[in-house]
Amino acid sequence: MPVAEKKRHIKKERKLISVAAEDASEILAYAKEKDPEAHIVAAERSNNDMILPEDSAWYREVKASWYPGITLRIRRENAGLTQAELAAMTDLTVSNISAYENGHRPMGLAVAKRLAKALKRPVIEFIEPESMTE
Repeated sequence: MPVAEKKRHIKKERKLISVAAEDASEILAYAKEKDPEAHIVAAERSNNDMILPEDSAWYREVKASWYPGITLRIRRENAGLTQAELAAMTDLTVSNISAYENGHRPMGLAVAKRLAKALKRPVIEFIEPESMTE
């Protein structure tokens, strides 16, 4: 049985160039000169359009769910250490390392210092601001 294939109509592809910079008008003029078919969109952005990462909902959500054990696990794994190896280096138990990493046990300043020294990292990475007074 013969089959008829419907011919597809493809519109000409449009190029969109968007530039946000101090010299945007010069860059866009050059682009238009090189490619007259390009569609130029000139939109001014002001500092009012931008927010600091700390002010974003995403950042606040991530920050609310963060605890020092997350950093501990990342740093330990990046160092290529198992929990048992880190425990031996710091005279802590494997169950304590696990509890810190999973957020089941708070990490005090003294423990944070031992872990930071073993992992060769700044102690500030392993403590929450309220723990600094211990």
